[in-house]
Amino acid sequence: MCIRLTIIQVTLSLVITRELPWLRGLVLLPAQLLGAMLAAWLASMLLPGDIASVNTGLARGLSSTHGLFVEALLTCELVITVLMLAAQKSNATFIAPLVIGLALFVAELAGIAYTGASLNPARSFGPAVVSGVFPKHHWIYWAGPFLGSAVTSGFYGYLLGFKFQEANPGQDRTGEEVAVGIERA
Repeated sequence: MCIRLTIIQVTLSLVITRELPWLRGLVLLPAQLLGAMLAAWLASMLLPGDIASVNTGLARGLSSTHGLFVEALLTCELVITVLMLAAQKSNATFIAPLVIGLALFVAELAGIAYTGASLNPARSFGPAVVSGVFPKHHWIYWAGPFLGSAVTSGFYGYLLGFKFQEANPGQDRTGEEVAVGIERA
């Protein structure tokens, strides 16, 4: 599989579903955290203002429990999109990057007002490390995505058990194959 991964919970889901070797996933985790810290440091050097201002935070009146489930739900939406489009190979795979980007955009729009829509522990971790300011609810930006990733991976495994790919036989046949009656195995 040749997927470039930059989101920790997507890496976790691909490891859980065995689409990515666990050793590669283990190597990607610190690389993503270091990348987030470096990006936050560079942003703090290049842009005016305090980098702590980009720390993710909960909306006024939103409890940590609600924030946890918002992050988990947004993660579910993103991860199922990645698993169904990038991990499953079909004729539609070429459009996967566009649809995954759109799924991330929708998740960001839905969650930005509530939790800052981190959707990625590294996104919240980098600015917190560089600024030295860890909000008391920082844990939700780790637990929420990991919870959403685990639930979605389980659901994906459930779908695989029912062989959902066979629900629409011949869906990946091209026009030429249909015209000459070629059957794929």
